Amino acid sequence: MSELTYEYTDLRSRLETFEWDNTWIEHSENENAARLLHIGDSISVGTRGIGTGMGKVLFDNFGTSRAVDNPYFKGAIHNFAAQLTKRNAVIFNNGLHGWHLDDETEYAEYYEDMVKFLIEEFKGIPLYIVLTTHVRDEERDLRVKKRNKAATAVANKYGLEIIDLYSASASDPNFLSGDGVHLTADGYKALAETIIESISKNI
Repeated sequence: MSELTYEYTDLRSRLETFEWDNTWIEHSENENAARLLHIGDSISVGTRGIGTGMGKVLFDNFGTSRAVDNPYFKGAIHNFAAQLTKRNAVIFNNGLHGWHLDDETEYAEYYEDMVKFLIEEFKGIPLYIVLTTHVRDEERDLRVKKRNKAATAVANKYGLEIIDLYSASASDPNFLSGDGVHLTADGYKALAETIIESISKNI
């Protein structure tokens, strides 16, 4: 996933050096299969193909570098989702971008605001909160844990189920690729299995 950038420095600007969206609709002609919409970062992009390949659910994907305070994030999700005629569940994570945000105040507030938007946007569809994946850098991983704590609090506040991809990604040191952020094929497979198991009652 090296073509999808990850900001290794904590820039203070609201935008990263490179900003990107990667959107994908699996087998758009197939109206009968169960569908999952994963809104996330490059980890969601890496999980998509492997998850679909397991044959239980089609992984549609809105992967992006946008931070939760990006004023155009909600509109981009709305426009992409308008193209989808079916979704059995929506899962959301956004913890590996927006390092200019303080983890325990700014990030938590913008994250909750995004979740409230998603609840309204996908009214009547099961929404899951996904914990952000483990990274090798200890200082940055500590920030990931703080963000996951904030995400868990939001999930509990709104009665949303949690998919713990942090534990799944940290369960084997061989799951992380050489860049310390993205995963190996085995790592992505473990994430996909965790996701499918978590949403199994809706597919």
